[in-house]
Amino acid sequence: MVDNINKQQEEETAKYQGAEDNSPLIEFKGVTKRFGDTCVMDEMDLKMKAGDRLVIIGPSGSGKSTLLRVLMGLEKIDKGEIFFGSNPYITVDRKGRTRTDMSVRSKIGMVFQHYTLFPHLSVMSNLTLSPVKVRGMARSEAEDRAREYLARLGMEDKLYSYPGKLSGGQKQRVAIARALMLEPKLMLFDEVTSALDPEMVAEIEKVMLDLAKQKMAMMIVTHDMYFAKKIATESVFIAGGKVIEKCDPEIMFNEPKQERTRDFLDKVLHLK
Repeated sequence: MVDNINKQQEEETAKYQGAEDNSPLIEFKGVTKRFGDTCVMDEMDLKMKAGDRLVIIGPSGSGKSTLLRVLMGLEKIDKGEIFFGSNPYITVDRKGRTRTDMSVRSKIGMVFQHYTLFPHLSVMSNLTLSPVKVRGMARSEAEDRAREYLARLGMEDKLYSYPGKLSGGQKQRVAIARALMLEPKLMLFDEVTSALDPEMVAEIEKVMLDLAKQKMAMMIVTHDMYFAKKIATESVFIAGGKVIEKCDPEIMFNEPKQERTRDFLDKVLHLK
């Protein structure tokens, strides 16, 4: 079944990738987001291709997590538009109202820093709730899929455990499995290792690297520069709600072109 799931994901990704290899899977065009008088995304333009692992770095409060929440449809935008493949995904109408194509939103999965598991439900129920209730998937199919994903993540023995009995790393793996249950074409990771101890961080990094080997498109916000270098195919530095630099990770982490990027990385990596 895992092979079938992977084949379906590859076919769907190819469909949304477009006719040419370099066509974007996701494209932000002039996206602005404000919280009151604070502009956290300032006419932002950003692209990523299918299969890319786009790592987003920048100082606290620069708009990184907001970018992911906007892309997931959890925050409205004030201006601009976002495309998924060639399809309009998030737009703003003439009255300033955000419009979201929910059929596209269902192709995006997100994993948060603090797991967001239902504590009163078993691991199995956490994984199958949305596919059964939202997608109308047969319970037997959802349970089979849950077993396959948990096996892939080394969690098959925790199927009927409750979140309170799991370690932080195990909870995060369950959260990743839950996001994968709906077969997304893009996975968003928002600081998923920042609350974990080093051993648990290694567990989650391995899962994400395994997903990378399967060509899963990922957008990753992290403060862990060493992991960012390890997993990224593209890297973006954001500050003040703007994309300051977007380039190959080898350039970003060794010879960034922009002074603002160099100043930031000098502080966190002690580059000279």
